[in-house]
Amino acid sequence: MSCNSGVQRDQWGGTLAGVLIGLLVGAVIAVGVALYINFGHKPFKAEGPTARPQQSAPVATQSVPISLPGKPGDQPVGKPKFDFYKILPGGEAASTPVEDKPVEVVAERIYLQAGAYQNPSDADNLKARLALMGIEATVQRVDLGIKGIFYRVRLGTFGSTDAAESMRARLATDGIESAIVRSKP
Repeated sequence: MSCNSGVQRDQWGGTLAGVLIGLLVGAVIAVGVALYINFGHKPFKAEGPTARPQQSAPVATQSVPISLPGKPGDQPVGKPKFDFYKILPGGEAASTPVEDKPVEVVAERIYLQAGAYQNPSDADNLKARLALMGIEATVQRVDLGIKGIFYRVRLGTFGSTDAAESMRARLATDGIESAIVRSKP
């Protein structure tokens, strides 16, 4: 019985020494990291006079004192004067609004639907199969009321019906049937 107690004491002594060594190594690493962060190289901090941005021309600004109302000897609250419009390139021309070009309204969007599944994993499997072929697809979750929730696997949008037809032919050669779907934005 004395042998077993001696073995247990040796195991506890080894475990305690391991814990203490681990704590000591962790503390040394923590101090090293803290010193590196506080005193090490800082790549994004500007250092020295050469790191200051150059100003092309100093702009004279007039400071208007602003005081809180309700104190004795208050002056009327002045409106602050902003001179940043003068600093902008082009002066006053930079503050004029730019006219937007008219946006072309697309009448409809053309997609290819490669499948519609009630099981989302089936839709993900088809999407992965298309990805292995180098074709990007999306899975859309659609609630069709009494029919239930379906997961559509769609490709596109395509700029023209011809582009959609050529992709449809490519999918057909790989054994994937698809349908052209048109939708309004």
